[in-house]
Amino acid sequence: MPVAFLADLGENREASPAVGDVEGVWQGSDGGRLTVRADGSADLERVTRPGPDCGRSTDAAGRSYTGPATWVFDTYPDERPGIRFDYQGPATAKPCKAYLVVFSLKDGTKGFLPQDPPGVHYVRSAGPLG
Repeated sequence: MPVAFLADLGENREASPAVGDVEGVWQGSDGGRLTVRADGSADLERVTRPGPDCGRSTDAAGRSYTGPATWVFDTYPDERPGIRFDYQGPATAKPCKAYLVVFSLKDGTKGFLPQDPPGVHYVRSAGPLG
């Protein structure tokens, strides 16, 4: 089952995001963190896993993923453009996907993951990463 993040690119702007719109550190209101690099690599910290094939368990500690990922521009069904993270489930080594839906507002770039509980959002700190 896919995981999604939301990003909005501003009023009346449906264009796909550019690398500069997504590169940086995304801090989640639930403590999650996404580090997105221009080279297509990423690190995910405390990101809710989408389903059993990705190693999800019923215990609280087992419900999140922390580790490396890659990313590409993609659109989660019925959402605005954003990016997709690909990584291997820690328990099953099966391919897993998480989506970040992105939107830009006057006060910064924000997003959300569709698999997160309602009200959880991510805020981006732009800038090149090492």
